[in-house]
Amino acid sequence: MLDNMTMGLWVNIVFFLRLILACVCGGAIGIERQQRIKVAGTRTHMVVSLAAALMMIISKYGFTDVVNLSGASWDVSRVAAGIITGIGILGGGIIFIGRQGNVSGITTAVGIWATIGIGMALGAGMYAMGIGTTVIMLFIQWFLHKNLWIVKQPTRAQVCFRFPHGTQDYDKLMERIDYYKMTLYQIKWDKKSNMGPSMKCYVIVPACYGKNEIINIFTAMEEVESFELI
Repeated sequence: MLDNMTMGLWVNIVFFLRLILACVCGGAIGIERQQRIKVAGTRTHMVVSLAAALMMIISKYGFTDVVNLSGASWDVSRVAAGIITGIGILGGGIIFIGRQGNVSGITTAVGIWATIGIGMALGAGMYAMGIGTTVIMLFIQWFLHKNLWIVKQPTRAQVCFRFPHGTQDYDKLMERIDYYKMTLYQIKWDKKSNMGPSMKCYVIVPACYGKNEIINIFTAMEEVESFELI
């Protein structure tokens, strides 16, 4: 029968294996974010998953000496609940709102949230759940980033139109806009120029068009003076 020192050594080895496995799973998720030049990359996801696994181990096993001495009981879910609460601060720092009102970083923030859950599961010894969730996360982030209709979003563009012939050019433009099923919003009209009135606005392009197609569409429009894809 193993003595207490040997048992303690094996228990700590198991704990370290859980931490390493949490790093591997978190790093696998972070690699995809790193390749897409996101704020939180491989190292961030590895550290987040490692920290979550460590805190989960502490939550489950870190107070046994106190309980054995005093006979008190403790709630093993307290630290786990604190981890979930703390992710709000980290996630809030990753999400950005651009000058045009675009929100970025949401996928990375929720990915870190899931990474924390994976670290907690591995720290608790739920290997199948932790590894299985990692596989699902990789499937979602890698395969659903392809040009699938269920994940593609409409493209927004900031466009400046020029109408040298006034309303005649405007009517022609509207026909093309309707043909491509585009939507205009936040329209700013300026008719003070000697080159004809201009219109600055944001254009929502349907998700069925790729970026190269959108560039070709705008460059083919004589009324387009400049445009920027957002």
